[in-house]
Amino acid sequence: MRKRAWCLFLILAAVALGGCNLFGPSGPQLLYEERFSQAEGNSWFVGGGETYRFWIADGKYHYESQPEEWHAVKNSAAGQFEDFELKVDVEHITGIETKTALYIMFRIVDWNNYYRFMVSPTGTFRLEKRVAGTWTTLKGWTAHDAIHTGPGTNRVAVKASGSQLTFFVNGEQVYQTTDDSLVGGQIGVGCGSYAENTTLHATFDNIEVWSLP
Repeated sequence: MRKRAWCLFLILAAVALGGCNLFGPSGPQLLYEERFSQAEGNSWFVGGGETYRFWIADGKYHYESQPEEWHAVKNSAAGQFEDFELKVDVEHITGIETKTALYIMFRIVDWNNYYRFMVSPTGTFRLEKRVAGTWTTLKGWTAHDAIHTGPGTNRVAVKASGSQLTFFVNGEQVYQTTDDSLVGGQIGVGCGSYAENTTLHATFDNIEVWSLP
């Protein structure tokens, strides 16, 4: 009888401990998020120059520029991340599709050292890194059916685990590679407008950084 009662006590204790989660989180944890619900007091850059600008409106982070303009923003307030998954909604509103690129940046040490993963409204993606100020193409422009074409939104993500980098668009894996040039840093977003483009207008939203399981 005592043995049976002792076994029952152990089972109940294990259930209670599991419910209290005393051993820590069991899955990915949300490390950072930004919904751009308000402009005032937001840590993302707002401003620009004669040919481009960033602003927050309607719950989104907007970018607008003239042709042959490339601009990006990194957010030091978001924190530093090494192994993580970054997810961002990127939306193409106006601009010639073949002359436009929207991208996320990660493991940003400074403006001379970072990765950027680009998507185009033509349904293609591209991966580059900048190390000590020198650009290297890790994957040239490549078509993938997961990428929505034309004006609209794509949910872009990168999972960085050590040297392994895995990229997703709209929940589907589109590319995976290994590169150990950069191990950690900040996150950011950006846009590029090639020559002969019209005015480019894009937005970013629902930025999330998750821990890895």
